[in-house]
Amino acid sequence: MNTIQFQPVGMVAGNRLVINTEYLGGLLNIGECEYLDVVYYFHESENKTFPLSGITRSGAERGVFASRSPNRPNLIGITTVKLLEIKANELVVEGLDAKNGSPLLDIKCCDTSLFAQSADKNPVHQSIIRSEPRIEIKNHILRKETELLLTKAGQLHGHYCPGLAMGIMAAAFAMSEMRADSDGMEDLLAITETNNCFADGVQFVTGCSFGNNGLIYKDLGKTAFTLTKRDGKGIRVCSRPESQEVLHRSFPAFRECYGKVVTQQNHDPELVAEFKKLGLERAFGTLTIPFGELFDVQHVTTDIPSYASIRESVVCATCKESVMINRTVTEGTAHYCYRCAGTTYPILTGDGISVQ
Repeated sequence: MNTIQFQPVGMVAGNRLVINTEYLGGLLNIGECEYLDVVYYFHESENKTFPLSGITRSGAERGVFASRSPNRPNLIGITTVKLLEIKANELVVEGLDAKNGSPLLDIKCCDTSLFAQSADKNPVHQSIIRSEPRIEIKNHILRKETELLLTKAGQLHGHYCPGLAMGIMAAAFAMSEMRADSDGMEDLLAITETNNCFADGVQFVTGCSFGNNGLIYKDLGKTAFTLTKRDGKGIRVCSRPESQEVLHRSFPAFRECYGKVVTQQNHDPELVAEFKKLGLERAFGTLTIPFGELFDVQHVTTDIPSYASIRESVVCATCKESVMINRTVTEGTAHYCYRCAGTTYPILTGDGISVQ
């Protein structure tokens, strides 16, 4: 076998990983990785002979491949660390077990998704999930495990932010108070008054969505939603007027970064990475703020629509695409979709509902 050569990308200096300047580009967005796998060289263990087994620190006898001994066929160490801070070309970490001066061979974002995938493929687990799709979410609500709800909601929302966290808090509270759950059959309805991040938290926790007709949208621009059953009796949770100031005081650094990335639309990669990191801290930190400091709660009775109608689909005479008949313009026996007919139609964007 040919000799394998490695080129160090940096070195260990105490609790810091110092990266060589030529590899600085590899640190792009590393702030999004809370945990890192660090690969390094046992620079003080260079010997040609090594035992294949020995006594570990715990007193057990193990083979070299079943231990973390530095005396190995190839003098390579691997450890998982928590990233605390980034200073130019230095990563301040926690949990590093490499000696000072150890050459760094590689750094990777820690990934345990294969373990989760294995659990998801467990036949017993799959049988339970298929018979009751929301059982995990339901259990998290019952146990008041808002951090786990927020973690999973991030898969839907794409990032973590205070708005998503507030949606989780509001929805989990209402679901617990009403002892409710959704099977996607329109018996439980969530009426959201905003279409921002808050609404995604509501959809995830309640199970009420546009797709199952359980989510109703009122274009009022308020961080609020109502959870109700078919009798119209429910709970309305609305953010308090001072809630934003409470959040700003709790997480001052996020406000400045938010202004640059979101308000000014500055999408510089490093700035976006910092925004995501601060957003993560503020999102999960929001969950620790007392509920009463952020929300007001009302027991309400509200008008609700009837169950969604099943509409016939027809083919547009122009574009030949299938379209619900109540979204067409009819001329004689021909049907035309709104676009082909040149008819105005409502559209929901980040600014709310408007006419296209």
